[in-house]
Amino acid sequence: MIAVIDVRHSEKTGLEAIEALSANAVEGGIAVLALLDSNHSHEIAARCFDAGATHYLDFAVSGADLEQSIKYAFRYVENFRGGAEQAIDEQSLLTYADLQWSMTIGSMSDYWISDSLLAAASDIDFTTYPVSGIYRTLSGEEKKRVRGAMGRLRDGSRQAAVPHRFNGRKVIHHLYRADGKIVGRIEFLAGNGDGPDWTGRDLFSGLRNTTSAGTWIEQALEAGSQVTLIAIGIKNFRMINAAFGRHAGDQLLRIVGHKLMDQTQRRYAGPHLVARLDGQNFLIALADIPDDDVSNFTNDLIASVFSDLGLEGRPINAVARAGVAIGTNGSSAKTLIRKAVLALAEATSADALPINFSTVPEADVHLEELLEEQLAGAMARGEIVIAFQPQIKVDTGQLAGAEALARWEHPEYGLLGAATLFAVAERAGMMESLSAQIHKQALTLAANWPASLSFLRLSINVTASDLATATFDDDMLRQIDIAGFEPGRLTLEITESELIGNLSVSAKKLDRLREGNISIAIDDFGTGYSSLSYLKELPVDYIKIDSGLTGDISGSKKDQVVVRSIIDMAHSLDLSVIAEGVETEAQLNTLAEQGCEYFQGFLRSGPLSPDEFEAFALRSN
Repeated sequence: MIAVIDVRHSEKTGLEAIEALSANAVEGGIAVLALLDSNHSHEIAARCFDAGATHYLDFAVSGADLEQSIKYAFRYVENFRGGAEQAIDEQSLLTYADLQWSMTIGSMSDYWISDSLLAAASDIDFTTYPVSGIYRTLSGEEKKRVRGAMGRLRDGSRQAAVPHRFNGRKVIHHLYRADGKIVGRIEFLAGNGDGPDWTGRDLFSGLRNTTSAGTWIEQALEAGSQVTLIAIGIKNFRMINAAFGRHAGDQLLRIVGHKLMDQTQRRYAGPHLVARLDGQNFLIALADIPDDDVSNFTNDLIASVFSDLGLEGRPINAVARAGVAIGTNGSSAKTLIRKAVLALAEATSADALPINFSTVPEADVHLEELLEEQLAGAMARGEIVIAFQPQIKVDTGQLAGAEALARWEHPEYGLLGAATLFAVAERAGMMESLSAQIHKQALTLAANWPASLSFLRLSINVTASDLATATFDDDMLRQIDIAGFEPGRLTLEITESELIGNLSVSAKKLDRLREGNISIAIDDFGTGYSSLSYLKELPVDYIKIDSGLTGDISGSKKDQVVVRSIIDMAHSLDLSVIAEGVETEAQLNTLAEQGCEYFQGFLRSGPLSPDEFEAFALRSN
C-alpha cells in the first residue's frame, strides 16, 4: 500500500495524517509519500520525516515527477516488506504464450502442460514421458544445448533460451526458473530466424546475439548492400527496475525484444535482423532501406513498440532512444555496430531528439576499440593512476580529507578522465577488476601519507558492479587490512542510482562495512526523486549535494531553498553534508550560511597527483 499525503496547502493536517498512517507502516507494509514545496518551508522535509514519512517529492525541484516517485515508493514496499517475492507470480510472465509447460524442480512427476502444447505435440506420450517427452524428440546437438541451459538454471540463472526444431519448424524454447519450478515456453520463429546461423541466440531473450548479428551484417556488406543499423535502448530502464522490480524489468526486455522483431517484420519487407546487444539495448539491421525512409521508420517503430507497454495490468512509461549508423561495402560490421552504439549513448545522455544519427569518424571508433584492447595492459603496466581532490571544512577552511579519483595516464593520448576510463572498462567487461585495482591503489597511497596527515579522511567511489559482487564487503575489508589503512578514516561514496537495483542486498553489505567502522556517503544527492527510505534504512553518515545544485546557489533563490531543505533534512537525521563543485566564494558563503559542513571544488583545488596532494596537505596542515 502507498499513501500519498499532500502537505503543501495544509501542513498541520498533512503532518497529522502522516503520523497516523506511519503508526501502521511497518506492520502493514505502507509507504508514506509526502508532497511538499520547500520554497514555502525549507524545514518541511525534516518535519515530514519526524512525522513518519518514508518518501518525499519536493515540487521546488525542477523536473519533480509524481508518477516516478510513486513507483519508487512501490519498490520500497517490495524491498523492505518482502513484497517482491510474495507479489510476483512469474507464471504471469508467460500469459502471452500458448505453448507452455512447467515442472517442479526435483520432481518431474509434478508437472503441467498447456492444452495448446498437448495438441501441437500430439505424437508425444506425455503420460509416460512427462516434460522429457519433448527432449526425447531432439537431435544430439539440440539435447546438448538443453543440458547446457538447464545447467545454467541450476547454477543460479533465472532464464535461458534454447534454439531447436519442433514439429519440423525452427523454435526458441524459453526456460525460466521461478518459485521452485522450471517453466518453459515455445516460440516459433519467422523471418528473423531464416538464416543459417539461426542458432546464434541471446540466451536471455531468444533474439539474435551480437556475434550472430555481426555475421549477418558482414555478409550483407560483402554482398554490396547498404546496411542501416538502429540501436534502440530504454533510457529510464534503471528507474523502471527500481519502481517495479528486477523480475518485471526482465519481463519488459523480453516483451520489447519480441515487439521489435514483430514490428520490424511488419514494416520492412527487405532483408532485416533484430538482435539484443546487452542490458536494455537492442539492434535492428536493415539492408538497402532508402536513406530518406530511415527517420520515419525509426520513429514509427519506436511509437509502435513503446507507446502501449504494460506489466501485469500496470502501464509502463518506457523512454526509448535510438542511435543510427549507415555503412556500405568497405565498412566493417564491428565498426558499424560501434558507431550505432555510440550514437545511442549520445541520444541517451542528451535531452534533445530521441534519434541520433552517427557523425563519429571511423578513426574515433577505432580509437575506442583500441582503448578497450589496451586497457588490460594499461592496468598491468601501472598506467591507471589516482588523483586526490581535497575536501575542506566550510567553517574553518581546514583540510579534512580527499576523494580518490581514477585517471588513465595513456602514453600516446595523455591523461584520460574517469568518464572515458569507466566507459571503456564497462564495454570491455573489466569494471570489477578495474574498480578493485583503483581501491587498492587509493588505500595504499593514503596509508603511506606522513604521520602528520594521519587525521585526513579518504573517500573512494563504489560502483553498481562492486555492490553486485557477492563478496564485495569481505573483499573491501580485506583490502583495507592489507593496505594498513585505518577503517575509521574511510568513506565509501555510492550514488543513489547504484543502490536501487537491489536495495535490501546493498543494505546488508553496507551494514557489514559500517560494523567495520567505515562511513557511508550517498553521492549526487538532490535529483528530485530522493527517498527518505534510503536514509532511514541504510547506514548513511554523509550526503553529498550534487554539483548541479551548488552551481547556481549564490544567485538562484530557488536553488538556495532546495539546498537548504536538503541540509536541514540531513541534519535532522544526524548526517553531515558535503557540497561538490564549489567554484566561487559566493557559493561557499551561501553554503556556510546554510550550515553545510564540507565542500570540494576548484575554489580551493581540483584533483591533484599523489605528490601534489601531499604537498598541498602539508602546507594546509
